[in-house]
Amino acid sequence: MVDIVNTLNAGSGIDIKSLAKSLTDTVRAPQQQIIDTKTKALEAKISSVGKIMSAVTSFDDALKSLGNPQTFQRTPSSSDPSKVTMEFVDGKVAPTFSGQIAVNQIASDASVLLPGLSSLDAPLAGTDGNRTFRLIAGTVGSPGSHIASIDLTTVKTLPALRDKINEIEGFQATIIQGGTSGNPKYYLGIKGGMGAANSFFVNISTDPGTGPVAASGSGLFLNGTEIVKAGLDAEISVDGVSVTSPSNDFDAILPGIKIRALGKTTSEVTVSSNYNTQSLSEAMATLVSGFNLMLETVKSETKFDTDPNKRGGLSNDASTRALLSELRRFTTQEVTGFNEESHTLAELGVRTNRDGSLSLDENSFAKVLKDRPDIVEAVLASKKQVSDTRLSVISSDNVIPAKYSVTKVAAGEWRINGQNATLSTGKLAANSGTDAEGLVLALPPGVETAAPIGYQTQVYFAKGLVERFTDMFSSLKNSQSSLQLASSNASKSLAELELKKTELNLRMSKMEERYLLQFAQMNALVNESSNTKTSLKTFIDSWTAGLKG
Repeated sequence: MVDIVNTLNAGSGIDIKSLAKSLTDTVRAPQQQIIDTKTKALEAKISSVGKIMSAVTSFDDALKSLGNPQTFQRTPSSSDPSKVTMEFVDGKVAPTFSGQIAVNQIASDASVLLPGLSSLDAPLAGTDGNRTFRLIAGTVGSPGSHIASIDLTTVKTLPALRDKINEIEGFQATIIQGGTSGNPKYYLGIKGGMGAANSFFVNISTDPGTGPVAASGSGLFLNGTEIVKAGLDAEISVDGVSVTSPSNDFDAILPGIKIRALGKTTSEVTVSSNYNTQSLSEAMATLVSGFNLMLETVKSETKFDTDPNKRGGLSNDASTRALLSELRRFTTQEVTGFNEESHTLAELGVRTNRDGSLSLDENSFAKVLKDRPDIVEAVLASKKQVSDTRLSVISSDNVIPAKYSVTKVAAGEWRINGQNATLSTGKLAANSGTDAEGLVLALPPGVETAAPIGYQTQVYFAKGLVERFTDMFSSLKNSQSSLQLASSNASKSLAELELKKTELNLRMSKMEERYLLQFAQMNALVNESSNTKTSLKTFIDSWTAGLKG
């Protein structure tokens, strides 16, 4: 500061504002650089996570567009879908088959249309002191159990009777207007369930004191114009085997398949469940292209370079490097549990390049798809099925994909893969600590009690690469995944840096104000000294002039 005063030559003008700012900026610079460097790194990390998640979403959406990972590889088809349709149900892998179906009869609802009345307000009981409306199961020639009775002296009009019937489970009543505008007729139509077992009829009677007799005269009564239709079962033949169903759906003919009859046929309809080679080809192309895009994105965002401007935003993030390793393992791991063997992508003509990316030998893949579509299916698709279709998988959380053997070793004693399992209320669960821990099967009484000692069946539990990738993507999208936490933590750190930046600006502003005050005070002192010097010089000059005089 002494040098500055000397340079000033006793208070000759200086820009103290620029000087204060310059000194403040000198103090600010190293602290601001630290904040800016950290900010840039954190923003780069958030950007990198965003780019990776964009690639994940794109890949995930492409895989999900293929359909259910357990059924996309098979196609149900019908030569005449206007008469017979077929679909896969319960996410099961349907067997490959082809069959001939003839529809001989369509299932229909049981129904009754009562005689018409000229007014909605006409008293249903007529002039009778009592009249009862009854719904009875079966047919008039073969009556069954009593379903319901309604007192028509209490439920007096057709709309009231309709509403009362609609309260009865399994029945639906509707009023239909017929006749002409000048002479309307109101008919009550009643529908029951579908199929022969749901047939019903109506009885309307009065009791004059000597026992029930058919109602007549006025009001609502049966006069022979009522229309009664018994429910019909659907009847089809599959490869010559006759099958009936109370509805038009047949879901017990083949496991995992529902056949629906829509109309009578004059000739047999061919239905089939075959490998969908187009879907398998699309799945393979999606897998290879999606994997390569994601791999390239992860590699780019984790790349290290001595030049910070060329470095990936996640170059120092261990969790993302672990993701890169996991991606590379996906291409070499074996897929088990779909059938009796283990399979890999290499069997399908997929090669891993030196940079980790995948390439598909289309000729090799086409040959495998033609000769062994089951191998393509085993690698790409998933499976959760019991060879004995009477059993089903209830739960498989965290179960390792594999083939599991279920054995009855004694009455009430079962094992899975030779290890004890717990049987309780129709559920067979692998014990904690066993190979199949987490596997729970539905075990119907027919199998639980009737199966002989030594009975055995197989559970096939496989996760193909399509489902494995979608599972991994679900984990990555979870807010607690390491990748999401890296982004959220970086956002929190950015917020903290903003506070530090605000605090730094406040401190520097106060420092600059302090410098300005100090320099102003110093400048005032310098100016005061300069004024004193000028006064002394004037005095001396005057005194000298006086001596000469």
